[in-house]
Amino acid sequence: KTEIFPLHAIPSANSNFRIMAAFSGGVKLGELDDFIGLSQECVKPLIEAAEGGGAKLDGGMDNLREAAEAPQVQRPNLIKSKKGADPKEATAQVTLSDCLACSGCVTSAETVLLQEQSGEEFLLRAAASPLTVVSISSEARTSLACHLGLSPIAAMQRLAEVLRRLGANYVLEGSAAEALALIEGKAEFVRRYRGKELPLLTSHCPGWTCYAEKVVDPAVLPHLASLRPPQQVQGRLVKTCLLEAHNRRALYRWWRARSPLFPELWWLRSLATGAAPSAPLKASEVYHASVQPCYDRKLEAARPNFELSEGAREVDTVLTTTELLELVRGAGASAVPEVAEGATAADVAAAVRPCSLDGEVFTDLLLGSLAAGRPQPLLCAVQEHAGSGGFLEHVFRAAAAELFNLEADAHLKFERKQNDDMQEVVLKEPASGRVLLKFTAAYGFRNIQNIIRKFGRKTGDCGHFVEVMACPGGCLNGGGQIPLPKVEGTGMLQAERREHLASLDTLLHGGEGTAFMPAEEHPLLPALCRFIVEQNGGKAEGTLVGGNPEVAKWLAAGWRSLRVDDTGKAVTATSVLKW
Repeated sequence: KTEIFPLHAIPSANSNFRIMAAFSGGVKLGELDDFIGLSQECVKPLIEAAEGGGAKLDGGMDNLREAAEAPQVQRPNLIKSKKGADPKEATAQVTLSDCLACSGCVTSAETVLLQEQSGEEFLLRAAASPLTVVSISSEARTSLACHLGLSPIAAMQRLAEVLRRLGANYVLEGSAAEALALIEGKAEFVRRYRGKELPLLTSHCPGWTCYAEKVVDPAVLPHLASLRPPQQVQGRLVKTCLLEAHNRRALYRWWRARSPLFPELWWLRSLATGAAPSAPLKASEVYHASVQPCYDRKLEAARPNFELSEGAREVDTVLTTTELLELVRGAGASAVPEVAEGATAADVAAAVRPCSLDGEVFTDLLLGSLAAGRPQPLLCAVQEHAGSGGFLEHVFRAAAAELFNLEADAHLKFERKQNDDMQEVVLKEPASGRVLLKFTAAYGFRNIQNIIRKFGRKTGDCGHFVEVMACPGGCLNGGGQIPLPKVEGTGMLQAERREHLASLDTLLHGGEGTAFMPAEEHPLLPALCRFIVEQNGGKAEGTLVGGNPEVAKWLAAGWRSLRVDDTGKAVTATSVLKW
C-alpha cells in the first residue's frame, strides 16, 4: 500500500533519484515521460471499475481534470481508493505486480512501491520468519570482495556471519542454480537450432525482458529463452529442495534427541518435553532474500508467474549489493558489538569470525559442507566472460561440441562491432571457413535497439544466439553494484571502467577459493535434477542433467507481449496493459 505522487513531490527526492537512476534503461524507457503526469493513469481502474463514470484525478488543477476523464471506461479514483473518516488518510491500493503491468507511473514511482524489497523489510522478516535463507549471486559477491579488500571466499564467510547475526539461518552461493540454468539454456539452443527456430535471445536480464514485453514487436517474444533466470531457479530450489532438507534435518534431530541409541544425549532427552515433532515448515514460511547486482531483479522477483503452486514467491526480497553493504555497515554496535557505531562495512566484516566451511550457516542447497566434494568452496562454470552469467561462453562451446563435434578455441575471439558492448564471435568450419555459429553479445539499451532493428529486417544479421543485457558492461556493471570511489573533480574514464570490469571478471572466476568446474560436472546437479523429476511425479532414470523434459518444464518461464491482448489484437494505449 502506498500513495502515488509526482516525482517532484516524493519525500527524500534525492535518494529516489539515485535509486531510480540505478534501474536499467530497459526498465526506464518505454515510450513515456519519466514523471507522473495526469495523462498517465494507473492500470488498476481497468480491473476494478467503479460506478459513476470517469474519475477525476485530484491535483487541484481544475482545468486539467476534464481532460483526464475517459468516459468510455468507468474509472474509479484510484489515488484515493481507500476511504476513511479523514479523506487525507486515504491511500492507494496498488501492489507491485499491478505497477509492473503498467507503462505509466512505474518508471518514476516504482522505487516508492518497492517497500517489500528493502533492507528494513529484510531485518523485520528475518526476525519474524521461522526460516530465513540468503542467496548471494556471484556478481554481488565479486563486487563486495573487491570493495572489502578480501578474497571471494573470505568475503562470503564473513558476510555469512554478519547475516547470521542479523537473523539468517542459511547463507548460500548460487553456483548450482547457475550451472543448471546454463545446461538447460544450452539444451534449448540445440533444440531450436535443429528446429530452425532462431535466433535465440537470452531472457535472464529482467530489464531486457520487461522492455521486450512492453515495447518490442510481439513477434520477437517467441525468440526469448523459455527458461527461468538463475535468481528464480535458485529461489525455486530454496523453497522446495532446501526446505525438504531442512525439514528432514529437524526431524532427525528430534528423533536423535530422544533415541536410546545415543546415550551421550541423556541431558538433551531430559529437556525434551514434546511428545511429537513440530510440523514441517511450508514454502510460505520460508523467507528467501537474494543479493543481486541490479535493481531490476526486484521487479523480476515480484512477477506473478514466479510463484510456487501454493502462492509463495520464489524470492521474497531482493537486495542489491549496495543495500547489503548498508546492512553490514548498520550492524556495527548492534548485531556486531565488536565495533562501534558508524564503523565502515570493512571494519564490521573484519571484526567477525568467518563462518566455517563445514558448518550449518554457510552451506549449499542440500545443506551440505562446502569443504568437501568440490575442488574449491566456490565454483564457476566458465573461465571467461562470466560477468553476465556466462550464457554466451557456455552455450557457444557446448553447442560447437554437440552440433558439429568441434572444440572452440581456448579463448574465444570476439570481434568488436559498433562499440565495446556489441561484440560477436563465430565458429567456422575448419576446411571451408563457412560460418557455423554466430553469437552476439549486446549490452546496453542502444545495442538492444540495434538488435531489434536487425531482427525486424529478417536478414539473419542477428546470428544464431544473442546475449542481451540492459546494463552496459553486463551484470558486473549493474546499477546495484558498488561503484569505485570517485576522485574530487574527476570522472572515471571509459578505459578505467573497462579495466575495472575486467578485473572483476577475473576475480569472479579465478579468485581465491573459486575453481572452474564445467556446469555438467557440478556435484549437486544429479541430486537436484533427481529431486525435480520426482517432484513432477516422474521416475528418476535415464538422462537427468541436460535435456530432461521434466526438468525443463519445472524451470520453464513464459514471456507475453503487453502490446497485444489475449486474441492477438493490438492494445490501443499503454495505460491498458496488464499481465
